[in-house]
Amino acid sequence: MKRCCALLVGLALMYLFTWNVSPVHAEEAVAQGSDTAVGSILDLLKEKKIISNEESAAFVRRMVYKTMAKEDVKALVDLLREKGVVSGDEAAGFIQKLAGAPSSEGQSGSVAQAPVSRLQGADRLILPAGDNEFIRQLRELWVRKGNRPVDFDTQFGDIKDAEEIIGRMRVQGVITPEYAAKLDEFYREKFLSGAVATVLETKEKDYIDQIRKNTAWEIDDKIKNILKDEWWQNIRLSGDFRLRYEGDYFDKNNGDFLQPANTTQIMNSKINRDKFPLRLRLGLDAKLLDGVEVGVGLASGTTNNPVSTNVTLGDSFNKKSLAIDKAFLKWDAGSSFTFWGGRFPNPWFYTDLVWDPDINFDGIAVQYRPILSPSWSLFFTAGAFPLQEVELSSKDKWLFGGQLGFKYKHSANMTAKLGVALYDYENTVGILNDPTQPGLTDWTAPQFQQKGNTLMDIDPTENGSNNTGIKTAYASEFRELNITGSLDLGYWDPLHVVLIADYVNNLGFKQDEVNTRAGGVVKKETQGYQLGFTVGYPAVQEFAEWKGLLFYKYLGSDAVMDAFTDSDFHLGGTNAKGWIIGGDFGLNKNVWLSTRWFTANEISGPPLAIDVFHFNLNAKF
Repeated sequence: MKRCCALLVGLALMYLFTWNVSPVHAEEAVAQGSDTAVGSILDLLKEKKIISNEESAAFVRRMVYKTMAKEDVKALVDLLREKGVVSGDEAAGFIQKLAGAPSSEGQSGSVAQAPVSRLQGADRLILPAGDNEFIRQLRELWVRKGNRPVDFDTQFGDIKDAEEIIGRMRVQGVITPEYAAKLDEFYREKFLSGAVATVLETKEKDYIDQIRKNTAWEIDDKIKNILKDEWWQNIRLSGDFRLRYEGDYFDKNNGDFLQPANTTQIMNSKINRDKFPLRLRLGLDAKLLDGVEVGVGLASGTTNNPVSTNVTLGDSFNKKSLAIDKAFLKWDAGSSFTFWGGRFPNPWFYTDLVWDPDINFDGIAVQYRPILSPSWSLFFTAGAFPLQEVELSSKDKWLFGGQLGFKYKHSANMTAKLGVALYDYENTVGILNDPTQPGLTDWTAPQFQQKGNTLMDIDPTENGSNNTGIKTAYASEFRELNITGSLDLGYWDPLHVVLIADYVNNLGFKQDEVNTRAGGVVKKETQGYQLGFTVGYPAVQEFAEWKGLLFYKYLGSDAVMDAFTDSDFHLGGTNAKGWIIGGDFGLNKNVWLSTRWFTANEISGPPLAIDVFHFNLNAKF
């Protein structure tokens, strides 16, 4: 009870120092117990029987008709100390924190302007009681901006200073600098419960809880209302643009190859190319309920290439198309469970060894992320994704996947992550056509493929009698075991060194069955791996921020389904090995340059050496 009263007295003193209204109206308002801050506090002190009506009136007259000097403040605190409301140490703490250490001489005999200045800058107070609720509100803001709650806990779980969290959210682009300044101003000027909590920060937890119950609830409601009324709390717009120069360079000794998807055409393997692709993506995320949102995304590109959102300039100034790239419903049930349905971003922990970064997934996925301790957490992801709905067969093509992993965070300097996934493709192997029913199993041919996988001719009889080319489909099943790990070393923060390793093995490859379908002995090349590192800023967002990278990649012919792997390395597909080197450099806020050099050769078969150079100008909002 005494500590609660001490808090109320502290708040009263803060308001007394900053109270500035005309004497007549001020005395009348306070005396009548109006809704002014001072009147409310004095009324509450009287209700608690801490001061009498006469003592309240005396202090009102003193406040109204002259400036309260330090001696008046000391008199009030001494009175409450004599009544046993505050201890001697607490009384001294109030005077020092709220009135300031310097004497009133040289300051017009008043301390009315001291407290606000002393709550800011290098001497700003850390407010443990109030900050807990304020940080909770910032966490809700983080989630409404489209981020995962667990990422907030990981990045900010050890930070107790709300202003530091606001600053980091601004640097990451979660909130604008203008809104960050607004939150800082509100926090410093209005979150008064923390000012008293600083004096009492060594008190036990029940004391802090009592402060919350008696004073902070009203301020917390104001914060909640401010955040709730902002329109961008429910609707978030985002987007990015990339203009690229791309050079594709082929060795003159390369072999000749047919296009896997259209065997009547020759694939370019010898003629160098220079081109200028661009990419535009627009996103809108709308919050429907707490934890429920709808996401919509448009992207440049075509509807027959899932691994690229580029459109290449040089088509007689024709207009460029936009397609639906995302359309999903997302449900966050608490901080550890997430459900996606529709067309949504890649839900796996992955690298571009298996999945192209532009891939989005159709279907449903769930993820469970239990937190075991401040350092350890797990993640479980599972999904079912239709690849092709076949009208003339009950065997539609599907991808089923599951991933289990863990994350370990050692303070703010090291984070390790490991995931083990299994991706199982159903009904994707080719089936020979019946000569009496030509074309019946043409659906077993893939709707999209790049190059590298072992193929079979599903209609050899028909193609032998005419010159329409062969109809190809996959000769192997794909059941891909994928192990992915990363180690983020942040000892030189903001610079980080991130080590990445990835391994994949196609467990669905059966040598005898593949030989039979392909019509010959096929070399078993079912493994792939990637090793490398990045060094620099985790995300380049400001001027002069930078990042460099170096990777080595090896991807056997049937290690993964060639349709969905990286479309830049070796110009897409499998049966390739080589190096990737590149770097990013910030030009301004959310504007940066990036370069990549991919140099790759074939693993087996006729020679096919391809080097690819990218120079990108990127911008996002």
